[in-house]
Amino acid sequence: MGGAAAGGGASAGEPGRPPADPSREPPIHEPGKGRKRGPSRGIVITIIGALVTAGILTTTLVPGLIGAKPSGPAGDAEPTLSAIAPIDITAAMATLDPTTSKAAVDDAKNCKAPLGWVTLVKRPGSRGGMVRIRSGSYLSPPFQLTEVSQRIAIPYPAPYPTGRGVLSLVGDADEVSLYLTPGWFLPTLKGTASINVHWTVGNPC
Repeated sequence: MGGAAAGGGASAGEPGRPPADPSREPPIHEPGKGRKRGPSRGIVITIIGALVTAGILTTTLVPGLIGAKPSGPAGDAEPTLSAIAPIDITAAMATLDPTTSKAAVDDAKNCKAPLGWVTLVKRPGSRGGMVRIRSGSYLSPPFQLTEVSQRIAIPYPAPYPTGRGVLSLVGDADEVSLYLTPGWFLPTLKGTASINVHWTVGNPC
């Protein structure tokens, strides 16, 4: 007579279970071994769109942040008026009004205050025109604009020690450039246009 196996087996008359087939078991996903999900594509697109929009708004509302700043009455880059070197005073006198510039020339020769200088030129192919330069109480002779730069001497528009003043172009002209540092471009001049300038006060000689 056979007894039950030690340790307990299947009960008599109870069918035994077949061994499990490992190939049919559902896979077990262990932590850290699955594919990691990257950032949501929608979130990335939203962030990029926000950055592009911010850049467009910055360019529109604050144009001075990109590109050069404009010079002139509406800009914030006040040009510098440079001085004529003492050695060039004699040659520069040809562009001055002899009847109203004598005192300024004498001051420059005696190292009391230098003369300033600017350059006038028209854009190639433009009509140009005739202009004069007002510097303080001084008014220059008229100059016909050409495509060749004209270096013109002027007295400073205010007492030299003050370091700043106002220059004006007077006349009728198109596409005229008055070169200071930086330059000043006028698409159209009808009458008078003015610009603030400054200079570094130093030893005139």
